[in-house]
Amino acid sequence: MKELESRQRFDMRMLFFYAAAPILLGLLAMHVLQLQWLEHEKLALQADHNRLNIVPVLPVRGEIVDRQGKGLAVNRIAYQVQLIPERVKDLDATLTMLSGMLHWNPAKLAYIDKRIKHSRPDRPVLLDDKLQWLQVSPIAARLHHMPGVDVEAGSYRQYPYAGLTSHLVGYLSLARKTDTDDGYLANEFIGRTGVERSYESLLHGSLGYQQEEVDAHGRRISVSKRTPPAMGQQLRLALDVEVQQAASDALGNRTGSVVVLDVHSGEVITLLSKPGYDTNRFITGLESEQWQEWLNNIEKPLLNRATQAAYPPASTFKVVTGLAGLKVGSHLANGHTTCPGYLELADRNLRCWKRTGHGQVSLEYAVIQSCDVYFYKLADQIGMAAISDAALEWGLGEKTGIDLPPEARGTIPTQRPYMMAAMKNNSSKRDKWFRGETMITAIGQGTLTATPLQMARLAASVANGGRVLKPLLLAGDEPVLMHQAEVDPKHLKMIQAAMRGVVEKPYGTAHRALADAAWTVAGKTGTAQVIKMSQDDEKAGYTADDISRRHKDHAWFIGYAPYENPQVAIAVFVEHGGHGGSDAAPVAAAVIKVLAAQQDRQQESSQ
Repeated sequence: MKELESRQRFDMRMLFFYAAAPILLGLLAMHVLQLQWLEHEKLALQADHNRLNIVPVLPVRGEIVDRQGKGLAVNRIAYQVQLIPERVKDLDATLTMLSGMLHWNPAKLAYIDKRIKHSRPDRPVLLDDKLQWLQVSPIAARLHHMPGVDVEAGSYRQYPYAGLTSHLVGYLSLARKTDTDDGYLANEFIGRTGVERSYESLLHGSLGYQQEEVDAHGRRISVSKRTPPAMGQQLRLALDVEVQQAASDALGNRTGSVVVLDVHSGEVITLLSKPGYDTNRFITGLESEQWQEWLNNIEKPLLNRATQAAYPPASTFKVVTGLAGLKVGSHLANGHTTCPGYLELADRNLRCWKRTGHGQVSLEYAVIQSCDVYFYKLADQIGMAAISDAALEWGLGEKTGIDLPPEARGTIPTQRPYMMAAMKNNSSKRDKWFRGETMITAIGQGTLTATPLQMARLAASVANGGRVLKPLLLAGDEPVLMHQAEVDPKHLKMIQAAMRGVVEKPYGTAHRALADAAWTVAGKTGTAQVIKMSQDDEKAGYTADDISRRHKDHAWFIGYAPYENPQVAIAVFVEHGGHGGSDAAPVAAAVIKVLAAQQDRQQESSQ
């Protein structure tokens, strides 16, 4: 009985299977027919055009702040319009539509068209940036009519202290063809000058990627996978923008440079070059008219005078000449001589700045009063080799190593024949060296040149015991000793005391400007004679006022403070400024006032 029931159940299942199988097979066949015949064209088009794209995601660039945390290069939130060329059906029509909506002028439209032609067709090209929602919302609403165009929320670079820090911080610009060949995307910004360029690898960050599905019109359907980008590193500079502002205010409308260094670490507290320029103009593409205006400006605003321009250091170099005389054991360096106001040399007289003379002069008095005749005689006694060797030992005639290329080396003349060509602007070598050239070099004139940064480092080295340090841009970096000057501590104290006398003594050349400074200051002034230009100034485009000013002497001041416990070294250079004591030293006084006030605030807050 049980076997019969089991047999019947089996037969029922088999009957059900025999009945259902043809139905299921029929449904499957119908679905296959539908896919193969009825929906073939639709599915083929979808398979052809719907694909996964790997799209790079740009990182947020690291910000740059000063030693107090004030933003020097910051990121602001805004919208940008991008375009992927290969997804655009009618490029000209699309650009024309966008131009009308974003109010591009013909020059910008031509610039964008050029960028697209020099970019990879499968990569986004930045069309416009720093846009607000009201500007991009009409475009966002019409994206379905503009395949390949996209509106992205992002950030743009802004320089709150653009003109004040232009030469130090630098600027960004969009990638060029050579940059894209190196792996950059066409819509990426790259550091071109200053810190932005020197620390590009730290500030840039790392690209991210997202996997997108796009339809037949190039529109994004979905994002299936995303690898976020890594933000660039924030950099804290040793620069103090408050001190930089004080230096700029003290210089006023004059052309020149101010450098302030930490004497023990080499940190760059101030590096100012005037005039500056607006680095914000580069972010969305600088107009060619503005670029040409800067290039043709006789004040050369693009030139970093602190590091790229070398000038005769004038009487500030007497510090080096004095150290050279002491090192070789010159009897004049430890004795006296008479200054009648000139020195007879062959058939000519080399004059002192004080026509009536200084009378009986020692090394200390010669530094304090900046007596030229004394240093003429000292140089004639010790020779050019001793002076050039001392200059090199104290860091002149070499690049400082600061991370702001390009940097001028300056020129240290020497009587060695193999160096003559470089000294004489690559003219032919000559074997004879004239005594007068040694004497002129000893007072910082002739072919001797140095940058304001080199002179600030010289002052720092005198203050810290002869340690020639690399100038550091980043706060907190370990000091880098370039070399140690071999100097007798007694000799160094003599020069330090003389530099203090320049400010402290009533007859010192910087007494009027710095005697009442917030800190005790040691320093040296300099007034560099400017040889009149041989070219026709009027044909060069200079006005009468320009010609008159450009024939004035350069003004220098170098020094350090406080004298008893040195913290900072300063170099002030005023191009065609007049005199070191009256025109450069007051700028140093203004800088020291701010530094002293900062220290007082810190002491009050710590109590």
